Amino acid sequence: MDHTKINLIVRLQHIDNMIESIMSMQKGLPEEISALEEDLAFTSRQIDARKKIADDHQKLRERLNGVIAESREKIRSFKEKQTLARNNKEYDALSKQIEYEEKEIAQAEIQLQDISQAVHHSQELQKKGRDLIAENRYDEISEEMMPDDVLQQQMQDLTEQVRQKKEELESIVIETAEEITTLREVLAEQRAVVAQEAKRLLDKYDHLKSGTMQNAVVKLHRQACSGCNTRVPTNRHTLIVQGGFYVCESCGRIVVHERLFEEAAVSGQQ
Repeated sequence: MDHTKINLIVRLQHIDNMIESIMSMQKGLPEEISALEEDLAFTSRQIDARKKIADDHQKLRERLNGVIAESREKIRSFKEKQTLARNNKEYDALSKQIEYEEKEIAQAEIQLQDISQAVHHSQELQKKGRDLIAENRYDEISEEMMPDDVLQQQMQDLTEQVRQKKEELESIVIETAEEITTLREVLAEQRAVVAQEAKRLLDKYDHLKSGTMQNAVVKLHRQACSGCNTRVPTNRHTLIVQGGFYVCESCGRIVVHERLFEEAAVSGQQ
């Protein structure tokens, strides 16, 4: 067996591991930021929806109050004209107009009452929500129960958390950018060498890495594949110790002796 080829693929895995180790410094932050931004967007939609309802209520109130004021003015005018009516026909026509305006006022007042009841209902729900918060019974709070000021505070808190997490991530990216760039250049060079000297191993390596596996090449640890902890057949131990490799029958990873990784690390420092 040509042990040079397996050394090349181990070296490739070692470089990949170094990149992964540096990237792990930011692992979780992008996901945390994404989750926080989803919460922020949800809270923002809640606040916007409530604001729209409040704005719509205000506009409707203004329109209805305008209708009532206009109808009352018409009624006043019609009643003045009734005093000047020349006959019953004119008087009755004015009476019908007054009756119509009175209906307009009644309908507008009903709509105003509906708005007041909706506002009162919302306030009662938020009061109940505030009581549940005071008792730490958050799991019982519905969206409608969350008080306006609590939503606003959540919005501020989430915005600040997103800002802090993005700053933290950006700091890590800046600090590690040069090292990552250098390692990726070394990785590209190593891949070129492996592609030329051990194409079949590189294809196997890439196939394994194309899935969810972080490590395609792993160490023999306590007579088992360190990738999935499946025991390696005893008759393969000697081959591995001598610098060969074994393809794990369980996970498909390439299993080598830990000495090869140590040699790859030393080689990388030179």
